[in-house]
Formats: sequence, structure tokens, C-alpha cells
Amino acid sequence: MPDDADELILKMQHLEAQARAQEEARNKSGRGEKLKSKAQQMAFEAQQALSAAEEDLRKAEEKEAKSREPGLPPLRAAELLVAGKSEAQEAKARAVKARARLNFALDQMDEADRRDWEALQAEARAEAHGQMADDPLFKKT
Repeated sequence: MPDDADELILKMQHLEAQARAQEEARNKSGRGEKLKSKAQQMAFEAQQALSAAEEDLRKAEEKEAKSREPGLPPLRAAELLVAGKSEAQEAKARAVKARARLNFALDQMDEADRRDWEALQAEARAEAHGQMADDPLFKKT
């Protein structure tokens, strides 16, 4: 009779561990998916902002180069140079911010992948505990 009680206690412990592992897997997979989708959206927006900033920087540098062309009236050349430098500085600042947001989004996607991996491990633990609870060969003789 004591063997039956011990077996029941052991089975209950495995079922309890299985339930905890399943709950952990649900929590981690749900949060990981939300985090990943938000990070993907942020990365897309940051990539678009970065592309726009780089394009504006290219245009500003073209203005600066045009201001140095020979034959251009000095007043017009000065206006182009000042405008080009101002626009280039603004575009560089926007590019830095966009790169920072993009890197943050990529880090968040890595975090989501790590959470998915942890959820998969929790699912595997839950399955193992479930099998141990149901395994007739696991019982002591």
C-alpha cells in the first residue's frame, strides 16, 4: 500500500510540474509574439525614417556641392551653402535617431526570439512531466 501512495504522490508532483511548465510556456509565447510584432512595426518605421533622412542628406550635400560650382553668383552660392549645411545637419540628426530606433527594434526582436525559445523549452518540460506521470514503466516495483 505505501508503494501506491508514493506512486500517486509522484504522479501528482509530475502533473503539478507539467501544469506549471505549460503556464510558463503560454505566458512566454504570448508576450514574445506581442513584443515581436511591435518591434517589427517599429523597425519598419525606423527603416523608412532612416531612408528618408539619408535621401535628405544626399540632397543637402548636392546643394553644398552646387554652391561650389564656378560661375555661380556669390550671393546665390552663399545661400546654397548655408541651406545645404543646415539641411545636412538636420538630416544627420534624424538619421542618428532613426538608426537608434532601428537598433532598439532589432534588440526587441532578439528578445522576442529568446522568449520564444524559453517557451519552447517550457513546453518540452511540460511534455516530459506529462509522460513521466503517465508512464507505467516509471512506477517503482
